Amino acid sequence: MEGQDGKGNNNSNQKADKRFALWYMGWSSLDRRTTLPMLPWLVAEIRRKSEKNESGPGQAREVQLYLSPTMIRCVPANSSNPSVFIFEHKAQFISRFIHNSHDLSYFAYLIRSQPDNPESEMACHVFKACDPNQVPEVISSIRQVSNAALKEESKPRQDSDESFYNSQKFEVLYCGKVTVNHKKAPSTLIDDCIDKFRQHEIERKRLRLLNGQRSSTEAHVDTGSLLGVFPECILEDSDFGEQQEIRTRCNSLAGGLQKRPREAGKGSTRRRHASEPNNVQPSDADKNRTMLFQVGRFEVNLISPDTKSVVLEKNFKDISSCSQGVKQTDHFGFICRDVVESGPAQYVCYVFQCASESLVDEVMLTLKQAFTTAAALQSSKNQIKLCEACPMHDLHKLCERIEGLYPPRAKLAIQKYLSELSDNEQVNIFERVQKIKPASDHEENELVILHLRQLCETKQKSHVHIGEVPQQNASGSGMTSDNSSAGRNKLDALKNKARSSLTSSLENIFSRVCVCCPSMSSWSRVLYILVCICCFSDHMDGWELLPLSPRALNRDQNPQVSPLSSEQRFGGEKGRRSPADYRALWKKAIHQQILLIRMEKENQRLEASRDELHIRKMKLDYQEVCQCSKEVQALWDRKLSSPCRTKVQWEKEEIHSAVCQGVPKSRRGEVWLLLSQQYRLRHRLPQRQQPPETSYQDLLKQLTTQQHAILVDLGRTFPTHQYFSTQLGAGQLSLYNLLKAYSLLDTEVGYCQGISFVAGLLLLHMSEEQAFDTLKFLMYDLGIRRQYRPDMISLQIQMYQLSRLLHDYHRNLYTHLEEHEICPSLYAAPWFLTLFASQFQLGFVARIFDLLFVQGTEVIFKVALCLLSSHEGEILECDGFESIVDYLKSTIPTLTHSQMEEIITKATEMDISKQLHAYEVEYHVLQDELSDAPPPSEDSDRLDKLEKANVQLKKQNMDLLEKLQAARLKIQTLEGSVESLLSRESKMKHLIRSLEQEKASYQKTIERMRSSLPSDAMAEPNATKPTDETLV
Repeated sequence: MEGQDGKGNNNSNQKADKRFALWYMGWSSLDRRTTLPMLPWLVAEIRRKSEKNESGPGQAREVQLYLSPTMIRCVPANSSNPSVFIFEHKAQFISRFIHNSHDLSYFAYLIRSQPDNPESEMACHVFKACDPNQVPEVISSIRQVSNAALKEESKPRQDSDESFYNSQKFEVLYCGKVTVNHKKAPSTLIDDCIDKFRQHEIERKRLRLLNGQRSSTEAHVDTGSLLGVFPECILEDSDFGEQQEIRTRCNSLAGGLQKRPREAGKGSTRRRHASEPNNVQPSDADKNRTMLFQVGRFEVNLISPDTKSVVLEKNFKDISSCSQGVKQTDHFGFICRDVVESGPAQYVCYVFQCASESLVDEVMLTLKQAFTTAAALQSSKNQIKLCEACPMHDLHKLCERIEGLYPPRAKLAIQKYLSELSDNEQVNIFERVQKIKPASDHEENELVILHLRQLCETKQKSHVHIGEVPQQNASGSGMTSDNSSAGRNKLDALKNKARSSLTSSLENIFSRVCVCCPSMSSWSRVLYILVCICCFSDHMDGWELLPLSPRALNRDQNPQVSPLSSEQRFGGEKGRRSPADYRALWKKAIHQQILLIRMEKENQRLEASRDELHIRKMKLDYQEVCQCSKEVQALWDRKLSSPCRTKVQWEKEEIHSAVCQGVPKSRRGEVWLLLSQQYRLRHRLPQRQQPPETSYQDLLKQLTTQQHAILVDLGRTFPTHQYFSTQLGAGQLSLYNLLKAYSLLDTEVGYCQGISFVAGLLLLHMSEEQAFDTLKFLMYDLGIRRQYRPDMISLQIQMYQLSRLLHDYHRNLYTHLEEHEICPSLYAAPWFLTLFASQFQLGFVARIFDLLFVQGTEVIFKVALCLLSSHEGEILECDGFESIVDYLKSTIPTLTHSQMEEIITKATEMDISKQLHAYEVEYHVLQDELSDAPPPSEDSDRLDKLEKANVQLKKQNMDLLEKLQAARLKIQTLEGSVESLLSRESKMKHLIRSLEQEKASYQKTIERMRSSLPSDAMAEPNATKPTDETLV
């Protein structure tokens, strides 16, 4: 029967519940040491009991299995009241499902012991479906309900954990690590390590001067092997004997980041005093060594914001001691166990530096509290003890051996196991099995496993684990039995050790190969082993194989199947290869290795490009407002591809027209960079107002005192966006870098709530360094940083300006808000501090940023005014303080796509620059009057006079403002006339210049004509010309 929704008298929550018609076969309690190979036999036991018992509690019955969001309830099928049930339990207690492969209609699930009640037992419930095809649907539904219940249960804990972890992250500077001889740190260890690090730095600078170049990562000095180990190259020992890099954060988000190879080096070791560092490995001062030190519940993590990865992860059980510097009080470190490939484990001390001594004290207190809490949680858990000689462990190995075998072969293995029991135990099990008279080998095996499980559970209660001291009993016989059982347990342990050493011989060979060639990757090691096996097999006769070898078996069955003869295999010689064959074999292996390396590099390049595209797609996952046409996209492509775009100043009207038409989302970051460059070409900041010339990478290498405020706000910045939702993921770490760099650059502002949203929106459209440069442009060039200053005077001016705009443009709305005492700071402060990014949709905010780069901060007032005017009717209908504030904060941000486009269009057409300047002057005048006013008096007449004077001054101010505006208009007209006169003057000058050139050309023409005339022609006019004497 298919699952269907609950009906009848169920409430609204139960309407979504599912129910299934099944047969309930029964249940059984389990020992907590029950393993997966034992479960099929347990299900078979419950099934057999239900089928054999015709009546009684073990009889199978038809039931309805109800699945609610929090509970699972089994109700009899003939019962109409769901409150009458066979059993019920919480959905999150389900730990495992068992689906019978022999009969697909049977399935079961396990209920784990409750953590609140350590004495609660595990249980197994078995069901049968009428249709085998129904079983996957039932299991899937139960699993979904269980997972949902687990998530719901972890929600409040997750909220508390978030505040816990936000207060347990610290920014530190990684100094280096040293190898020590003891796990306990002396009081001067940190100071000694700092001295060693300084000696290494001096030695490295000396080597630079000697070599004329930067020193290598390995510099040998008197203190041992000094390795320039960078923290992101710290490697951890895996369980397989080879070193692997620590896990990368955010999976594919940081998959495209290039991993730096580890630079390994071994130096000479000398025996030293316990308080003296042995092997000093300082960090490279030229790289970014700032890290996030995270104290978890059971581990310590060192996260690199630069590489977006966890570079060090140590469990509390591996940390032996923590200490703070005596002289260097702003340094601390901890000693932990470090496993090496060859040799015993050594102890390593990691040294860090904090921004202040108080921060180190906080770190040490946090570590102490975390260690205490972890120890209490670990001791509260009732751990399951298990050794090689445990009876339940022997039963587990038996069930593991007979799993999947045919019943006759499984019966032989069980009989072999029974032969190791005592005579009384064998007789007891044999009599019980024969009393039931099994009909087949499979049924007999089920009965034997049933009684073996009961026997092992009984023996397990009195079992003494290896290494434990048995309790002394009062009777001598009890002590004798305990001693005999302990001796037998030790003998079994020795047998198991011998068996494990025999089976691990091949793994030891592989590990030797790995030690010899630690730089090989996994596939290259396999290739090396195969070549070695081939070379080793040349000294063996191909026919001298073990009888159980598949190669020998195939040859025995069909000797003519061999693809190569012995002569063909050994290059024409009998029994040996020639040196040329060996060279060809190694040449082929080398070529294959080179090919695989090339394939791996190409695969890494493809994965990096794929991850980059994935991250870019994730960043731009928002609905665009005012989508661009193809013509506008082509226009921006031409502008962005212009070679002189950063040097040639464009027309402001042209840029404004292009931005009003739209900006393509895929190239919005490039457009913002272009607009910022064009703005800087038109407006050059004075030297004293420009930001310090410090590079982004140099800022990241420093420690900031604003780390706590930044870390707390990381989770609050765009919490629903996928790029920033992961705690300490790639997005949050990039945001931390950007906010930290700006807090170090602008020491006056530091960090203020609201900057994170501006920086986060920039990170969604460009890289970290580009976002940092754009953030500097917004803060310094556009002057947004003034509203983040500690005095917040600029923000107060903006609130006054917005109030005056409402007074002038929307008088009814202004009056309505004033009647309910709602000032703009109650609803508009987040709009200005976050540039609308904290409450509105990303597409709408991105469109506001487009206009911000062209029109400046004036666009913020335009958008705020358009938002209030578009909802003026609804706000006027609200008649209470709470309803108005709730509408302004909750309803207005939920804009439709058409409303957002309309508001952007209105904002582009408005011009309120003159009013904003006038309101700013008015605010300063009022502030000056308030500061110059005498202290308030109790005389009412004086108060009246002051109020009248205030009214008159306001009128005078308004008159002055009107005169000021008229004067500005006159000035603008005069400036326009001056510009027209200047243009006419330039035209006249150009005309005069052209006339002078024409005159000069005429004179040259006359001179040429004179030169071309003969000399006698020039003399005749002179001779015939009458003189004054002749006239007289």
